[in-house]
Amino acid sequence: MEEKLCKIYQRMVERYKKEIEEKEYRSVSELRLMVSPYNEFIKALKERLLEGIQPYNYDNHFFSAVEKATEYIKGIENVHMPVEFYLSFEEIDLIKAAETREQAILLASLLRAFGSESSAVLLTSKRPYVYFKWKDENYLINPESGSLLSGSEYTRVRTEERSKYLFSDLIFESFEH
Repeated sequence: MEEKLCKIYQRMVERYKKEIEEKEYRSVSELRLMVSPYNEFIKALKERLLEGIQPYNYDNHFFSAVEKATEYIKGIENVHMPVEFYLSFEEIDLIKAAETREQAILLASLLRAFGSESSAVLLTSKRPYVYFKWKDENYLINPESGSLLSGSEYTRVRTEERSKYLFSDLIFESFEH
């Protein structure tokens, strides 16, 4: 029965795809607004992830917090939606699945909540990443795999994948010409 219901839901989505996408479309400026360290869910998730690191101090504990956040993201299954549709942070947490773009927005919000002013979503020609700078080193997190890239791996991605946008609630850069 569940399989038949899924097929019916798939037909519904296919039939109303255009209407859904009109309502769900987000410009990059609107996506930028979704990166928020002030979101109530993000604040609660921050507290949950930092439970064992109290009192939290950015200078001493940020990288440990990044590792905990990355482990959290690894627990969210990567899905590709047949239609442009955005889940809330709460829905992502409940379902434990989301598009990698949404995972990047959630992760960037979380790193911002941990105190990183450099954390932002980097959209490239291939995939979204979360960028941050820590102690003069640049990092990328691939939400698709949960891998943390630095050094030559960071340079390779920035060289081989055409950057489109870098954004957060504090940052906006367009690399589109």
